[in-house]
Amino acid sequence: MPVGIVTDSTSYLPESVVTELGIEVVQLQVISNGIAYNEVDGITVDQVTLALRANKPVTTSRPNPELFVAAYQRLISNGANSIVSAHLSSEISGTFESALLASRSVSCPIAVIDSRGIAMMLGFAVEAGAQLAKSGGDFAEVGDLIKRKSLGSSIFFYVDSLEFLERGGRINAVQARMGTAMNLKPILHMINGKVEQRELVRTREKALNRMVDLVCAAARIKSQIAVHHVTAPSAAEDLAQQLRIRTGLKDIAVSAVGAVVGTHVGPGAIAIVVSPQV
Repeated sequence: MPVGIVTDSTSYLPESVVTELGIEVVQLQVISNGIAYNEVDGITVDQVTLALRANKPVTTSRPNPELFVAAYQRLISNGANSIVSAHLSSEISGTFESALLASRSVSCPIAVIDSRGIAMMLGFAVEAGAQLAKSGGDFAEVGDLIKRKSLGSSIFFYVDSLEFLERGGRINAVQARMGTAMNLKPILHMINGKVEQRELVRTREKALNRMVDLVCAAARIKSQIAVHHVTAPSAAEDLAQQLRIRTGLKDIAVSAVGAVVGTHVGPGAIAIVVSPQV
């Protein structure tokens, strides 16, 4: 196991992939009613949704550097002689900073990568890097692949309300109030690691159809696509089926996001990730 791989829980990789490829996943936390919970094994997105709908305070927190040190040490103990550690955008979380601080206290070459993305923007890249590492890719090759794949990925997402993004400081109040006042539905994306409003559309149905158009325009023959949702499985599966038909890509996974992203986008949100094969 010459190159070890670390990511964080917002990559939303399937547990089967994490286990098969030996990826270390460091959990972010969700703080609900003053109690901190680990994202993966402490609180569900459904519990977060209930709290948000009840207008209870819910926030998120980056992992402590000590958790990254422990993950790095586990990989070293298992035979890793170098580590690539890739994380969600530093523009929306301090997770990258925690990983970077931790890397300086470990006696092993560690490349800490700011993916400038989230969810399967990060997940697809980490999975590809871990597969390359498993097949014998070296430290530089693995890090370069993860960086190129994550930076080449796109995400488009719909939210029922901009309230939760504003509450968490992920968009500014002017953006949120403009959309609410005009009774428009937002389509958002990430540019340079930041959440930005791309378009405002008149209805939810039109917004979701427009997202499919945007994804089809961004997708290539060898792209990977994932559909995420927050308590909207039927709508997410409908979008995935439209994408399968229009792109010809059959392997499009549908999954609920975890509690951290659910906290910031709120119930009813749907996201589509497009990642290039590099």
